[in-house]
Amino acid sequence: MEKGASSRVSSGSSYEVFLSFRGIDTRHEFTDFLYHEMVRVGILVFRDSESLHVGEEIGKLLQAIENSKIYIPIFSKNYALSDWCLRELAYIVECTSKSNGNKEILPIFLDVEPADVKLKTNRYRPSLSKRQKTTCSEAESWEKALIEVSEIAGWNWKKDKSQADLIKSVIETVLHKLNVGCEKIVTKELVGVDNRVEAIIKMLDVGSDSVQFLGIHGMGGIGKTTLAKVIFNRLSSHFKGFHFLSDVRESSRRHGLVYLQKQLLSKFLDSRSILDQINDADDGIKMIKRVLGNIKVLIVLDDVDGKEQLKSLAEKGDWFGSGSRIIITTRDQSILRIEGEVTSEAVVEKSAKVSTYEVCKMDFDDALKLFSKHAFRRDSPPDHYVILSKEVVSTLGMLPLALEITGSSLNNEPKEFWEATLKKLKDAPPNEVQSKLMISYDKLDNEQKQVFLDIACFFVNKDKTYPFYMWDACGYHPHVAIRVLFLMSMIKIKEDNTFWMHDQVRDLGKTIVRLENKDPCKRSRVSNHKDALSILKRKEGSKIEALLIGFQGLLHEEIILQHDELANLRNLRFFQAEKVSLVGDFNNLLPSLTWLSCHRCPFKVMAKNFHPTNLIVLNLSRSNISEIGWIKAAKNLKVLDLIDCQKLRRIHDLSKLVSLEILMLQCCYGLIEIDPSIGELKLLTTLNLDGCYSIRELPKEIGRLQALTKIVMPSTLHELPETFGNLESLLTLDLSKKRISKLPRSIGGMVKLTVLRLCDCNEIKELPYSIGKLQSLIELDLTSTSISHLPDSIGNLSQLKILKLHSMIRITKLPSAICLLKKLEELGASWCGNLTGEFLEEIERLSCLRILDLSGTHIFKLPSTVSHLSNLQELNLATSDIQQLPELSPSLTCLTWTPRIKLESFIPLPTSLSTLSQLKTLTLASLNVQFLPHLPSSLRELKLLNLAITQSPDFSNLKNLLTLEFYDCSMPEFSDIFDAELETLTMEQCTFTRLDAPFQLEMKKLTHLRLVMCEILLKVLDLSHMKNLQEVHLCDSKSLVEIRGLEELESLSSLEVSCCILIERIPDLSKLRKLKRLKVGKCPELRSVEGLNHLESLKYMYIRECCSLESLANTSNLDLECCHILHCGQLPRHTYCKRSVDCQCWR
Repeated sequence: MEKGASSRVSSGSSYEVFLSFRGIDTRHEFTDFLYHEMVRVGILVFRDSESLHVGEEIGKLLQAIENSKIYIPIFSKNYALSDWCLRELAYIVECTSKSNGNKEILPIFLDVEPADVKLKTNRYRPSLSKRQKTTCSEAESWEKALIEVSEIAGWNWKKDKSQADLIKSVIETVLHKLNVGCEKIVTKELVGVDNRVEAIIKMLDVGSDSVQFLGIHGMGGIGKTTLAKVIFNRLSSHFKGFHFLSDVRESSRRHGLVYLQKQLLSKFLDSRSILDQINDADDGIKMIKRVLGNIKVLIVLDDVDGKEQLKSLAEKGDWFGSGSRIIITTRDQSILRIEGEVTSEAVVEKSAKVSTYEVCKMDFDDALKLFSKHAFRRDSPPDHYVILSKEVVSTLGMLPLALEITGSSLNNEPKEFWEATLKKLKDAPPNEVQSKLMISYDKLDNEQKQVFLDIACFFVNKDKTYPFYMWDACGYHPHVAIRVLFLMSMIKIKEDNTFWMHDQVRDLGKTIVRLENKDPCKRSRVSNHKDALSILKRKEGSKIEALLIGFQGLLHEEIILQHDELANLRNLRFFQAEKVSLVGDFNNLLPSLTWLSCHRCPFKVMAKNFHPTNLIVLNLSRSNISEIGWIKAAKNLKVLDLIDCQKLRRIHDLSKLVSLEILMLQCCYGLIEIDPSIGELKLLTTLNLDGCYSIRELPKEIGRLQALTKIVMPSTLHELPETFGNLESLLTLDLSKKRISKLPRSIGGMVKLTVLRLCDCNEIKELPYSIGKLQSLIELDLTSTSISHLPDSIGNLSQLKILKLHSMIRITKLPSAICLLKKLEELGASWCGNLTGEFLEEIERLSCLRILDLSGTHIFKLPSTVSHLSNLQELNLATSDIQQLPELSPSLTCLTWTPRIKLESFIPLPTSLSTLSQLKTLTLASLNVQFLPHLPSSLRELKLLNLAITQSPDFSNLKNLLTLEFYDCSMPEFSDIFDAELETLTMEQCTFTRLDAPFQLEMKKLTHLRLVMCEILLKVLDLSHMKNLQEVHLCDSKSLVEIRGLEELESLSSLEVSCCILIERIPDLSKLRKLKRLKVGKCPELRSVEGLNHLESLKYMYIRECCSLESLANTSNLDLECCHILHCGQLPRHTYCKRSVDCQCWR
C-alpha cells in the first residue's frame, strides 16, 4: 500500500495481505489491477511503495510485513535486481517461519519460472552472485529465501494467458484462506438456548483427538439450525478448517449430491479446476477423503433428510483428520446411524464416536417469553393477555418457529382476532407445523401473498433490491408487503441486504404453489429445472407467472430455446435462466415479462424481433455479450445488470432507456468508454463502474445525471470532468486509491453530498475553494493525499462530523477555520510528519469533539483549553513532540502519550490524571518521571514504555485493571498491585531492583504472563497460584534457576522458555492436556523436558540449541503439525515425531 494502508486500517494495525513486487516491472499493470481488485472485495492489503524505503518509513514497512497474514511475492524478470525486494522477501520468510503456521506465502511467477527463482537458471543467479562478490552481508539470506519460496506452489503466468483469470484465481484463494464471511448470523431474540448449547459443546469434547459425529434431531421448527449456528460460531476457531453446509435437503433435491460435494469441498480447495474433476458422487467421495483426511475440521450438515446425503458427504470417521467434528441436523433420527458406529463391516481407521442430541420442546416459561417478545415486544404478556397468551403457547406446542410467527401475526391485534386465531390453532393437527403457519399466511392480503410466494420460490438468500422493482411494476406495493412479512417474522432481511426465510416457512410457500395443481404447467410458479424444461418442450404453461431454468453454475452445456417453446407463456413475468440462448422470432412473445435474467449465456445466436417493452429488470451478468443494441426497445427498463461481461467493449446510445435507474457494469474489463448518451438517463440513481480497468475518463455528459445518488468509479480513473459537480443528488463520493490529480472546481454544487473520501489519492495536491459549499457533508477523508494546505472555506462545512487528515506529509499547519466546525466529532491527523507548532489555539470551540489523534506529528504543544472539551474521549499523542500535558478533560476514556524523544529532565505528569474518572486505557512512554501520580481506579488497561521511575508506583487502587504491560522500564519495584481482576501481565526489557512481590500474589484470573529480558529477576518463579494461565513466555531471564507450579497449569495452551541460561529442568508437563505450542531454546544447562508424550493437544514443538539436553520422550504418538528439534548435541539419534508432518529433527 502506498503511504499507508486502507482507510479502515490505522498505523500499526494488522493487514490481511502484503504484496511484494518490483515496481518498474508491474506496478502500473498487473500489480495495480490485483491491488485494486483486492480492495474492491474488502481485503485489507498493503502495497509496497518506493517512498517507504528511506528513513523512518522503513519501520512502517517492516511493521506491515510483521502484521500481515498472507504474503504474495510477485516474481517478475527484474525482481532480483532490487535489494529491497530481496530484503523484503527474506523478512517475509523469517516472519512466516516464526508464525506457528499462522502466516502463509503465496507466490506469483509472472512470466518467469520457479526454476528461475530457485537460481537454477541465469535469470536471477548473476544478480545474486554479483552481490556475494561485493561482500553484501545479506546475500546469503536472500538466496535462501528465494530457494525456499520457489518450492511453494503458487501461480505461474505466461504472456499468452489472461491476467483477469489469474487475478480472479488469486482473489478466490485469498478469500478462501482468510475464511471471509464464515460466521453464521443468528437472531438476536434467542431464548432458552444457552443450556442446550453448553450441553452440546460438552458432548463434542473439542479437546479430544477422536473423530466425532453429533446428530442434532427434532421436529421441524424446533430450533435445530439455530443451535447449530451458535455452536459453529463458538467453536470454529478451534479447527484448522470449517464449513457450514446449509439446507442440504433442498440443495440435494434441486441440484443433486455432486453439487453438495462441491459446495463442501469449495471451502477447503483453492482451485475450481480441481472441483471440475468431480463427475459423480464416487469421485466426490474420493476427493473428500483426499482433501479432508488429514485436516482437523468442523463441518455442519444442516437439514439432512436422506442416508444417501450422508453417504456422499460424511459416511465414515476416517474421511476426516484427527479431532474433527461433524454436526448433522435432521428431523429423522434414523439416518444418524453412521457407518462404522456399531456394525463390524466397515473398516474405520480412526474411531468415530457417534452421539445424538434431541432438541425437545422449550419449557413453558421460555416459550412464553419468546412468544411475548414477538407478540408484545417485551419479555412477558400484559396482565389482561396472560391467560390468552398461555393458551396460545400451549396450543402451539412450544415450537420456537410457530411461537415467533404466530406471536408476530398477533401483534397489535384486538382480543377478538386473538380468540379467532386460537380457535383455528386448536382445529389444526397437533403436530403439524405447516398447518399452524398457514393461519399466519391466510392473514396476508393477495399482494402480500404473491410477494411471499416469490421469495419462497426464487429469492431466499438473494439481494432484495431488484425484486422490489418487479413487484412495484406488478402493483404489489413491495415496501408494505415486505414490512408486513417482516413484522410477522415470515422473512428477515440480513445485514448483506438479502432475504432470509426459515426452511419450514419456505417449504410452506412451495407447498402452497405445488397444491395449486398436480400438473406443474398449470401452477403459477415453476422453480424445478426438469419441470421447467418439460413444460417448454410441451409448449405449454399459459398460467405460469415465474419460471426458473438452471443449476446455479453447474450446467456445462448450453440450452437453446426456440421461440415456439415460449409462445404460450403469455402471463410470464419472471424468467431466469442459465447458459440459455433464445433463438427465433420473438415478435409479440412474452408480453407480460418484467424480469429477465440470463446468466453465463453464450448469445451465439440472438432472438429476432425481441421487443420486451414491459421489461423492468434485465440481468445478463457473466454473459458472452459484446453489444446491447437490442435492449433499446425496453423503454420501461429500470435495472440493467451487465456485471462481468468481459467481451463488452462499448455501450452505444443509451438515450432510449429513459426509465433506467440502476446500471451495473462492474468487472467489465474490456469496456473502454462510457457513451455520452448516458447523460440522457434522467432517472439513473446508481452507476457502478468498479473493476472497469480500461476506463480512464468519464464523458462530460455524466454531469447531467440529476437523480444520481451513488456512483462507484474504476481505480484507473485519471480525471473527473468539470461537469461532475453538477451531480446535486449524489450522497457519497469515494475516490479512494484513484489516479485523479485534482477535483473539479464545481464540486461545491454537490449540495446533498454527505461523504467525500480521497484516501490514497496521492496525486491530489489541493482542494478547490468551493469545497466549503458542501453544506451536507458529514465525513471528509483526505488521508495520504499530497495536499499542502487546507482552504479556509473548510470552516463553512457546518454539518461535518469526521475529518481525517492522516499521513498528509506535505501539510505543515491546520487552518484556524477548523475551529468553526461546531459539529466535528473526530479529528485525525496522525503521521502528518511536517505538521508542527502549537495546535489550534481555539480548540475549545470544537465542543462536540470525541476523538483527537495527533500521533506521529511534530506538534509540540496543546492549548490549555483542551480541558474544556467536555465530550473528548480519545486523545492519541503517540510518537509526538509534545513534552508536557496540559490539564485534561474528565471525559477521557483513552489516553496515549509517548513523546518521540525520551525526555532527559524530570517531567511531572499532570495531577489531573487521577481525576479522569472515565479513563479506561492509558499508555505512557519515553518519560523521565520521579513517580507516577495516583491513577484513576477506572483503568482497565495500563501500558508503560521506556519509563525511568525513581519511586515504586502504587497500583493498589486499580481494582478494575485487566492488562498491565511494562516495556523497557526501570523502577525499584512494584509491590502494591490489586491483582484480583488482572488477566495479562507483560514485562519486557525492564530493570527492577526487586521483583518478588508481584509473584507472591495469587493473581487467580491471570491468563497471559510474558517476562522477556528483565534484569534482576527472581531466581525461583512460582506459578502455582495462577491456575488460569493460558500462555507463559519466559525469555532471556538470566537469573532464573527454577520454575515451580508449571505442572499444575491445566489451562495452559502455549509455553515458551528461551535463553534462560541457568534453567536445568522443566517440570513434568504430562498434566498439561491443553498445551498446543511448546518452544524451548538456548537453555544450555537444560537436561530434561519430561512428559511430552502425554500432551495430547500439542501441535507445534520447537526445541533447539539446548546443548546439555540428554533425553526427550518419543512423541510419535502425537498428531503434531510442526516438530523442530535442532542443535541439541547430547540427544541420541532416533525419531521423535511423525515424519508425515513438518519435521526437522537434526542434532
